[in-house]
Amino acid sequence: MGNDTNEFIIVYGVNHVATGKAMYSNFALYGADIWNGVKAITDADFTGSAEEYLPDNPNAKYLYVYKFARDCNGDPHCYEVPYGMGAYGLELDQPLFIGWRVYLEEPTKTGPSYSEIVYDRAIKFD
Repeated sequence: MGNDTNEFIIVYGVNHVATGKAMYSNFALYGADIWNGVKAITDADFTGSAEEYLPDNPNAKYLYVYKFARDCNGDPHCYEVPYGMGAYGLELDQPLFIGWRVYLEEPTKTGPSYSEIVYDRAIKFD
């Protein structure tokens, strides 16, 4: 992730907790070279975030949209990615990846079947 204020990553998908397919869900930003976990965003953090993009849509409560950027400009559904190695952040030339987790469907007490969920996605804009 560079230093350009026009560069950011949008993470989006189905809020699996809201749909009842999970009791807990998150995604996390990692430095890819040393697998340093920089920040995890949980379903408590992203619940309600899609309503800004889909106003008055009754299905917005089942979705989420979250942003990773160097400067969030006050966006409440954005994490400002700090600089630094280790758990402290990402350097300008450090590759990254995003990992998603979906834990425990209430009726089965196991993770939801992959054939029953819509996969989350991320898009980088620059």
